[in-house]
Amino acid sequence: MPIKAKLIIYIVVSVFLVLIVSTAVSITTVTAQQKELAYLQSVEMARDYANQFDGDMKANMAIAQTIAKTMEMYTTADREEVNNILKNVLETYPSLTGVYVGYEPNAFDGKDNEYINAPDHDSTGRFVPYWNNIQGKIAIEPLVNYDTQDYYQLPKITHEDIVTEPYFYQGIFMVSYDVPILKDDEFIGIAGVDVSLDYIDDVVSEIKAFDTGYAFVTGNTGILVSHPEYKERMGTHTLYDFNITEISTAADDIKIGKSGSIETIDPATGEEVIMFYEPVRTGNYSFVLVVPKEEMFAGVTKLRNTLVIISTISICFMGLVSYLIATSITSPIDEIVKNFRNIAKDAVDGKLDTRAKTNVERDFKEIPIGLNMILDAVIAPIRESIRVTNALAKGELGARTELELKGEFKHLGDTLDNFADSLNNIIADSNNVLTAIQNNDFSRNVQIHGEGDFNILTDGIEKTRNSLDLAIHEQKKAEKALRDSERKFRTLFESPNDAIYLTDMQGNILEVNEVACSRMGYSHDEFLSLTHMDIDASNRGKDFLRVIKELCKIKSNLLETIHMRKDGTIFPVELSSRMIKFDGYKAVITIARDISKRKKTEKELKKYADELKHSNELKEEMESIINNSPVIVFKWKTETDWPVEFVSDNITKLGYTVEDFTSNTIKYADIIHPDDSERTHLHISNYYMKKDAQLNYEYRIYTKSGDVRWVDERTFTRRDNYGRITLQGIILDITERKKVEEALFQAENIRKKEIHHRVKNNLQVISSLLYLASDNFEEQDVIEAFMDSRNRVRSMALIHEELYQSKDMTSIDFSDYTEKLMSYLSRSCGTGNKDIKLISKVEDVYLNVDTAVPLGMIINELVSNSLKHAFPEMKEGEISVELKVLKNDFLLKIKDNGIGISPDIDYRNTESLGLQLVTTLVDQIDGTIELNSIHGTEFIINFAERK
Repeated sequence: MPIKAKLIIYIVVSVFLVLIVSTAVSITTVTAQQKELAYLQSVEMARDYANQFDGDMKANMAIAQTIAKTMEMYTTADREEVNNILKNVLETYPSLTGVYVGYEPNAFDGKDNEYINAPDHDSTGRFVPYWNNIQGKIAIEPLVNYDTQDYYQLPKITHEDIVTEPYFYQGIFMVSYDVPILKDDEFIGIAGVDVSLDYIDDVVSEIKAFDTGYAFVTGNTGILVSHPEYKERMGTHTLYDFNITEISTAADDIKIGKSGSIETIDPATGEEVIMFYEPVRTGNYSFVLVVPKEEMFAGVTKLRNTLVIISTISICFMGLVSYLIATSITSPIDEIVKNFRNIAKDAVDGKLDTRAKTNVERDFKEIPIGLNMILDAVIAPIRESIRVTNALAKGELGARTELELKGEFKHLGDTLDNFADSLNNIIADSNNVLTAIQNNDFSRNVQIHGEGDFNILTDGIEKTRNSLDLAIHEQKKAEKALRDSERKFRTLFESPNDAIYLTDMQGNILEVNEVACSRMGYSHDEFLSLTHMDIDASNRGKDFLRVIKELCKIKSNLLETIHMRKDGTIFPVELSSRMIKFDGYKAVITIARDISKRKKTEKELKKYADELKHSNELKEEMESIINNSPVIVFKWKTETDWPVEFVSDNITKLGYTVEDFTSNTIKYADIIHPDDSERTHLHISNYYMKKDAQLNYEYRIYTKSGDVRWVDERTFTRRDNYGRITLQGIILDITERKKVEEALFQAENIRKKEIHHRVKNNLQVISSLLYLASDNFEEQDVIEAFMDSRNRVRSMALIHEELYQSKDMTSIDFSDYTEKLMSYLSRSCGTGNKDIKLISKVEDVYLNVDTAVPLGMIINELVSNSLKHAFPEMKEGEISVELKVLKNDFLLKIKDNGIGISPDIDYRNTESLGLQLVTTLVDQIDGTIELNSIHGTEFIINFAERK
């Protein structure tokens, strides 16, 4: 490619890339900013309208709250006056559709029976006026469906303000704002206002976003409150009814009060749009703004197109500038290239005297001058090299470079000189090697190896020397191998372990080693008169020789037989035979190995194998018994969550497979019921610490299908020599047993409740009999004695009533019991016109019946005593009962601020039956009692709960 074209391409491409990258970055950045700005504008628009509607709904809720607060402080109970208030509110706020209050039965004035079916009332007579302008004029009618509908029931249940979902009433699409009316935190009714949603639809229908965008409002369930295109669906259809995934996703966000946006196809226009939705916090509504995507990003597209046009013009302009620059540079270069081409052509033709023209522009003149200097410097070394090469070709190996050269040319001259030196050395070295071979000296190798074709010469000489040297070496090696073979044969024959026999093809023994003589009891000479069949005791006869010959022909030639010693004893041997040449004839060499010990070992191994087989059969039988039994066998690792090493196949009874546990997919802790997990971990921890041999406990587990089953686990530990522990044990499904135990437990609870209930009833009967008996006497002391006894019986009856109502039938909520007892004593003893306050400061304490009965009677005696004697001349007073928990003990204080006990009275030794009973009961609960008479009377009792 011409340099001009290259320059133009390089410059244009470089500028093009720079402009493309910068333009792309600019377009991307500006486009992203414009898109983000368009999104923010749309979000802010949706948020502003949402806040506007939220403000309207808060104002409506404030009216309802004002009415509710007014009714809470209203005490006149005048129905007509309240109706005038409601009517005035409706006239003051014409934007409201209805104003109303609704009271619980007789909660307003207690006169509901007087207003049954009266004008503006319903058949209940309850005060439920509903002032509205639904028909155009202000009118009153009773509320309807307040026993079932949310506008009344939700405030009643939650005691909180509510905004109902939009609904149709008498053809009006409306929403209700309802506030509970509370007195002393007790619900007595509601106050509310109704607002037509038509104004929302009117306002929303006028909203326009960009050119054709629009807005609509939905409830928190997605119901359409307003929509400019789907008027007929308002109040009856939801966003889910469009059956569009993106819109359904937005409906899910609206349901939880979340804002956001989606890209979807508008079901009304079929265009690609972006929907922005913002929650209206009051009432759980949502404002939705729908903007066509094309309109929203129209400005972004126009800006991007403008930037593309500007970039295209810039690229074209830079291309023209690049062409002019390239032309100004390449013209003188073309002239110089022409001169170079002429010089190169003459050099190819052998004309080395041609030179470049120097009449070019000043900036490029140094180029042809430098070229001419290079040509002058090159020609002299070339001619000198030609001279030396010709001399070497003629065999003049002493020729050397005489001209003083520089640089690469010096390297060329040195190379020629080195070549001549190498050739001289190769010829001299090769001549020395050939001379040594002629003198049978093969150790002199080629020391100078040539390169290229000279290497063929030196390698050929070296290979010839090596071949001759190898032949001589192999001959010496064969001679040595023959001597080694003879030595090995003798060594083998004299083996210290096995008997070796050399026989001819008829079985005659030709030679034996010392081991054979020693083992068989024959001398060497005696053996040479025997045949192999003479020492074989297998009764094979002549067949034995045939067998030996056949074995020599096959690869595996081992044969077991029996040899007989000279003394007649026999023993098993293993024979290995080979056919060899001996003194020029065929012979058989046989190695006989005594296998008596091996046979004994084989017999023992067979016995062990039989025992192992029997053991495996027993194991399989036990596994079969276990797998068909209700017991599941486990082996656990003592690691976190108890991974399972082994589990019996009948784990399938719980729905699991053996692989579920052994593959660590499921760990044993995974199937334990969460409520029992902590207890199970505690059992295992205590088990380790105590180092018990066996652990038994019951807990619940999950089957694979999710069912809960009770199991009884029996676990044993195994510790190896290194102290490592593994757990192995069984679990047994005891669910049915637990069900029976639970049924028995329930039956026992019912029986105990019945007993306490009957005891309580009997005590109440006794209390009533004492009361009736007191009417037969006129003496005040006798009547008071009967009443004191009645109070004591009542205190015990209350204990049994608390037991009857308790969950575990063994412990009593003593705080609740004390309040009930003090309330009863206040009514029973009577304080007349005195203001005597009874205060209970009992902590949340649960006591067993053995402690609660005497403690209740103590409180009964002391509080009764204070009510009767502490305030004779006082108009008001205070009696308090305080019970605190002090670690393992309890502290009971019964105090009044009355006149106090006279110092002359010893409460421990008094004729008062009540105080005598108190000291006796304190001793019964192993307590101590103290009296403090400063500022009234205070009894301080310390005690512990009886076990």
